Amino acid sequence: MARNIDRRLTLSGHLTALTPLHVGGFGQDVDTDLPLARDGAGTWYVPGTSLAGALRAWCEKAAGPQQSDEIERIWGFQLRDRGAASCVSVSDASVLNAAGLPCEIRDSVGIDRQWGCAAEQIKFDRAVLPRGTRLTLELTVEFRDSLRDRVLQLFGSLYQALREGHIRLGAAKTRGLGKVRLEDGRLVEHSLSTREGILSLLRGETGQPVPAPVQPLIPPSPLAIRIHWHPRGPLMVKAGEDGIGVDSLPLVTGTENGLALVLPGSSIKGALRNQAERIVRTMLRLPLPVEDDPKQRFLRHLRDVPLVSWLFGAAGESEPRTGKTLAEKRTEIELGRGALAVDDCYGQERFSPDAWHRITVADPEAKPDPPELLLRNELDRANLPAWTAAFHVAVDRWTGGAAENLLYSVLEPHATSWEPIELAVDLERLPADGSQRLAAVALLLLTLRDLVQGRIPLGYATQRGMGAVAIDKIVFHTPRLPDGCDELHALGDLELAGGDLAAMPPELRDRLVSAWQTWLESQPTEVTA
Repeated sequence: MARNIDRRLTLSGHLTALTPLHVGGFGQDVDTDLPLARDGAGTWYVPGTSLAGALRAWCEKAAGPQQSDEIERIWGFQLRDRGAASCVSVSDASVLNAAGLPCEIRDSVGIDRQWGCAAEQIKFDRAVLPRGTRLTLELTVEFRDSLRDRVLQLFGSLYQALREGHIRLGAAKTRGLGKVRLEDGRLVEHSLSTREGILSLLRGETGQPVPAPVQPLIPPSPLAIRIHWHPRGPLMVKAGEDGIGVDSLPLVTGTENGLALVLPGSSIKGALRNQAERIVRTMLRLPLPVEDDPKQRFLRHLRDVPLVSWLFGAAGESEPRTGKTLAEKRTEIELGRGALAVDDCYGQERFSPDAWHRITVADPEAKPDPPELLLRNELDRANLPAWTAAFHVAVDRWTGGAAENLLYSVLEPHATSWEPIELAVDLERLPADGSQRLAAVALLLLTLRDLVQGRIPLGYATQRGMGAVAIDKIVFHTPRLPDGCDELHALGDLELAGGDLAAMPPELRDRLVSAWQTWLESQPTEVTA
């Protein structure tokens, strides 16, 4: 059934990926378990449904539960036998710089909590588009004059949020992926209630620019934590493929200015989670659960640690939400996705894809002719003089000599400068009880304390001398925290030199300690045999 409309609002521009991006597609791919979405012509794209879901979720959060009815009128809804079509139309997003853009494969593996090695049956890889990918964006809203003020406020605020990079797209948003920023954006309005306005739209004329809203909608901000750090020695995440000249290569990713080393957010988050679990299991004397099926055993190891699931997430714990109104959904705390998000961390050195290809095929030992085939020469040409190929060999326990067929080489990045590690804690995803929320924050700070004290190495081969880090400083930022989190405003823009968490404001530190101790006392303990 047709409906009357008086105006059309158009939001358009280009989205630039600030971190890698994955929007999954249908079907199988011989190269990866989780392929990217492709259109009918076989080119990468982001479906309009994926964009609409992320943009609507931001609008719901910004408007708050009090405005849920208006959000449903604008974005549409379906509730049992009632519903309404959306006033918003979001076009599919094309990849503007697809020519020459590499599709990267990220390997992911679960770590067995008992043995510290790769968990059985918990291995998958994911295709991602690199940082610097550019997408089209076109969104239109058609509405009556009675909704004009609300629509302009809502989508003017959305426009500002996109320009500031506050919205993420696709999968694995808490593990470093999906951060985008709007560039070359326009927000314009056409009148459809007059002949002149309709003709202007049909002629393709620009329309009237929409000014920034006087009172923009600003959703609660996460607790932001920036960790300035440097490695004490070689540090890397191993790439999924082996090299030709060197067996094990560091993981690199595309950026706007060439290739760079990358420490994926999933890797950092996994290391922090493992230590948080160790803290809680130690304090509560929780044994590791026994399960015959290796996959279920791993998942139980993640689910059965209280408080950690709220902070880091727990697969398969999302509660069904069918048939509930938006206001009812907003009153729930969802398990599933955790409160903590960790961005990918990049090395600051840049090198070209051609230089990296020459490095991967160069010989680390021989002295061939021409000399550019020697690995040392290629590393120097790429301005990576501190990188070196290290050789490792297993020792035969009987003869004391080198074990047969167990010699391998690793290209180790030394003296690398890294960007800060960025953490964000969505406090609304933690328990609503203020004491439990503070206990979860206390657990995260205890985990960061262990990172500062050198107990949490990062990356590959951490049991073989790699991955040690030193913390230069930790900076907290609390722009607009949710209601009920007044205690954490004391963090403000706090900067802790050397990551010394003992230098936090004494009153806040005491409240966190008290909440942590209260939570521990409320939990049952189980002593292992």
